[in-house]
Parts: sequence; structure tokens; C-alpha cells
Amino acid sequence: MSNGGFLRSPRVRVLWGEINLSAYDGTSKGAPAFPEKSPVVFDVQVDLSAEGDGPTAEMKWDPTGPGYAVYEWFISQPEYMQTQITIEFFYPRGKRVVFVFVWSGQSINYGNDMSVSVKMVSELAGLINANLRNTAQAYDEKKGASTLDVYKRAQKQFGLEKYEKILQFNETSLQYAKKAKIISAYGNDWTFGNNIANVAKQTGDTAMGINIGQASVVIMPPFSFKEKEGSAQEPVLNAATAIGPGQLPDVTKRYGYILGPSIIDSITRTSNWKPPQQDNDKTPGSQPRARDPRTGRFIAQKPPTAPQVAQSNPEGAAKKTSAPLGTTNNRASLGIQNKDNPLGQDRQNALNDEKSSELSMDTLMCPILVGVKPHDILYVPSLTGKYIEDWIVQSVGYSQNNGQVNINLRATRELGLGKPMNEAAAKEFTDFAKSQGLVGPNATLEAWEKYAWDLPRVTS
Repeated sequence: MSNGGFLRSPRVRVLWGEINLSAYDGTSKGAPAFPEKSPVVFDVQVDLSAEGDGPTAEMKWDPTGPGYAVYEWFISQPEYMQTQITIEFFYPRGKRVVFVFVWSGQSINYGNDMSVSVKMVSELAGLINANLRNTAQAYDEKKGASTLDVYKRAQKQFGLEKYEKILQFNETSLQYAKKAKIISAYGNDWTFGNNIANVAKQTGDTAMGINIGQASVVIMPPFSFKEKEGSAQEPVLNAATAIGPGQLPDVTKRYGYILGPSIIDSITRTSNWKPPQQDNDKTPGSQPRARDPRTGRFIAQKPPTAPQVAQSNPEGAAKKTSAPLGTTNNRASLGIQNKDNPLGQDRQNALNDEKSSELSMDTLMCPILVGVKPHDILYVPSLTGKYIEDWIVQSVGYSQNNGQVNINLRATRELGLGKPMNEAAAKEFTDFAKSQGLVGPNATLEAWEKYAWDLPRVTS
């Protein structure tokens, strides 16, 4: 499709350090010869998840003799094995999203099918999941400590204090973390990732590993929860207006995307009811579940676990802190005692209920969807404009194949279709959809094409 005289085509740029692998320029930087400005990598894929596994990526490498010589040079250079690999999906003159990875492995095939696959993980894999420690935090029983202080103390216990932005907070989560109090937090043979995820569970939050721009763990709140009747719920930013050309999305905020013609290739919505004593987490845990004494409902408190991978923080891992290093039996023992956490159980219930129905979707990466990430909101309106459904993104996959980029999305919401979880945000998006001619009696396919595919015009 064209806009203003130029082809609207998605681009992928992969840099290993300062060397461009999508338009090779390594010969001038001391790397082996390969046709200049030619791609040495292809079929690039990035996967993100709201919980559990951290960001991962994979790409195919040119399997020819010259191409393989370039790859051998990279993996034989010690400095490049510690150098970031950045993957950028973008539209010229439009939005972009940049992911930061490090090399983590390879798969090489010989024979009639010659292929070289390079595997990558976020730097988080080595920073938060590599070493085990036995941690102990105990505070005055009358005062306790804020959950925010517990997060910061855990960061010091794992020797990660120099990584100032390894922990980031959605504003709603940050404010509640300052209020909620904890008396003690003990852990035997657990990682920083498990520690943070389990603390987040106490307040009904989610710890998400993300590597857009830089690697960090973002604490996100339940989307449907209102602190009290009449209070404002978390706002959702309109991705069509909040993210400008060349800007990266703010990983601590939620952005909303409206789904409809010109965007959807295929979409499936399902609902699955589970008995109340079962929760909807995707990861196992060992923390016992409890009932809410007020309602008798079961409360889900299962901490996510994360895979152990190569360590990339040797200084912090070996550093002597108040938390001794754990043993090698990988046995997690979790114990947290809350003091003042009045909304914790209700927030946990909200987080669990938000995973009752599931949406899966495959589509081309049209300009509006560039940068969609876990915890963003997908809005599915009725074409009459009478109702709109909001879905919370749980996982995103970006994949390049030949000249196109596809996006795979998995999202969840509460049981029951047609009623939004966050009514204030839903009304704003419904009003926007009507004003743009996306729904209602004046809706047109041209309006949907403009919403999904329009790019800003550059006059300079």
C-alpha cells in the first residue's frame, strides 16, 4: 500500500553491536567480506510474555560459505559474545519498536537442508534468574515496611543495585506498593525473578520481563480493579495518538488498539470456566492458596517460576550481601507475612478473573500495531457501536517472513462478552471510534484503512 508517493512496507533492522546485519556493513569494521548492504539474517522472530518466560528471539543466518564465515567471526570474538543485539521493527516515517537481546545459542543444520539459527534472550535472563540466594527480610511488627522498600531491599540482596532501572512500576502499582506493608519475607534457594514475582503476587500485581529499549522488570496492576466505588480506573493511552513517529512505547503504561477491518487476519475468542479453587496462572507455584474470610472465595497466590539460564551478572552473583548464595537443589521455599495489605486479596481475585476468557489473533503488522506489547489493551467493538470488549494482551510475537512482518497476539479478559472491564477507558475508545467513522451508521472501510495504515506525512 502507498501513502504520499511511497510504499508502506514494514522494515526489520538487526544490529549486532554497531554492525548492521540487515544491510551488511561489517567489512569496513574488520569483519569478513560479504556483499555490502545485503541481509545476512532473515526470518527474525521476537516473543514477549506478560508472565513466566522472559523475552526471547530467533533469526536465521545466511547459510552460504561467506555468510557462515561472518557468523564464525562473530562468535569467535569475545567482545561480541557480550555485545547487545538489537532488533527493530518499524515503518519508515512511522512508529518503531526496538528490542535488546544477547546471544544465547545456535542450531546448525548440514545436508540438503542447510540452515543456521541464532537464538537470543533478554539480558534479564542472566541478571534476575541466574543465581540462587537465601533471603531474609524482617521488620518491626507494628510498623512493617512498604512493599516498595521490600522490592528495593531484594535488589540489594541480589547485588543488582547498580542496575537502577531493572525495576520499573506502573503508576497505579507504584502508589499501592507505597501503601501496602510487609512484616517479613523469607526465601530459600530462589532467584531475584522469583522473589520479585512473589512479592508482586501479594498485592495482586504482575511482574513482567520486557526489553523494549532496555531490559527491565515492570510491575503492572490488574486492569479491571477499582480501589473504591466511584474511583477512577487506570487510564489507557490511545496508541493512535500517544505514540508519535520514531517514538518507543512507555513500558510502564498501557496503550489501547481498536481491532476491526484492515487489521484482523484471523481472530478467535473462547471462554473457559474453572472451579473457584483453581486459578488461571500459566506457571506453577508452591505458595499455599487461601480463602477470603469475608466471602469464602479461594485466593490465588502462586509465584511464577523462571528457567535458569547462563549468568551475565558475575559481579553481582558473587557479591557478598545479607542474602547468602543458595544451594544447587533448586528448591524454592517462599514465605511472606503481610501486615497492611487491605486490597491485596481483591486485587488478586481481579487478576485471576481477568484470565477467564481468551482471544488469539494473527495479522499483518500494520502501522497502528507497531509496538503492541503485553498488558496493552485490545478493543473489539460491535460495528453498530452499541458495545465494546476490552482484552488484556498476555503475549506478543513479531515474526518476519520474506517481505512481511506478522504479529501473533494472545489476550484474556473476564468471563462474559460485551461488557468492558474498565468502563471509563472503554467509553473513551468508543467515542474515538465513532468520531473516526470506525463504528456506527457512518462507519466505512476507508476509515478503518486510515486508522490502521495511515502514516504521518513528512514535509521537510
